Amino acid sequence: MLLNFTFAALLSVSAAAAPASAPVTAPVPVYSQTVRADTFTLAAIAPQETPLPALPSGAPTKLGVFESVAISAARLPAAGKWQAARKTDYSQMFGADCAVSGLAGCDSRFATKIRGIADQVAGLSDRDMLNLVNRTVNGAMTYKSDAAIWGTSDYWATPSEMARKGAGDCEDFAIAKYWALRSLGVPDEKLQLVLLQDTRRQLFHAVLIAHTGSGAYVLDNVSNRLLVDTDIAQY
Repeated sequence: MLLNFTFAALLSVSAAAAPASAPVTAPVPVYSQTVRADTFTLAAIAPQETPLPALPSGAPTKLGVFESVAISAARLPAAGKWQAARKTDYSQMFGADCAVSGLAGCDSRFATKIRGIADQVAGLSDRDMLNLVNRTVNGAMTYKSDAAIWGTSDYWATPSEMARKGAGDCEDFAIAKYWALRSLGVPDEKLQLVLLQDTRRQLFHAVLIAHTGSGAYVLDNVSNRLLVDTDIAQY
């Protein structure tokens, strides 16, 4: 099933209505990162301001998700983890041929529950399909920190590992949603993993963004309510 998505490109460096020759001023993030492809997002999440590099001549001025500014992050550790998370095609885990894919965890509650989405998406709008994926994955495993599951502060699990543990933290939920959507035919370039700071809860967080013709929807493990990025003030 292919969705009617439109591509929302992230920019190398951008800010709304800034002259091409002028320095861009933007709030400095404590930590906010977009690791789809090779982009790094500076989200407006801190009160102090600092100048960013001047925009190249003719550069577009559109902001990214959460009204953020994006710069290259191909060499950042999180970018490597995101690439590693996509190295094996785990969309097969949520498809009818999982049993012959060689992937571990096909018979788990986690995989079976998410695989059932495919039987429910016929006739759904893009938004309703994304809402179904968000709610289903949120209910397919338990939230636990990496320290509790793996004994380390930052571990990006594979869907097979999520199936074995029955638990994961925020980026694991985002990765599972990524592969669930890929199994439904959503192109890679329409999906974006974003690491950010939740200013309300004062902690780092990860969500999956799905770019559609009606906006950038946020698939979030802390809420079953599907919202576009501009409707979430704390990110």
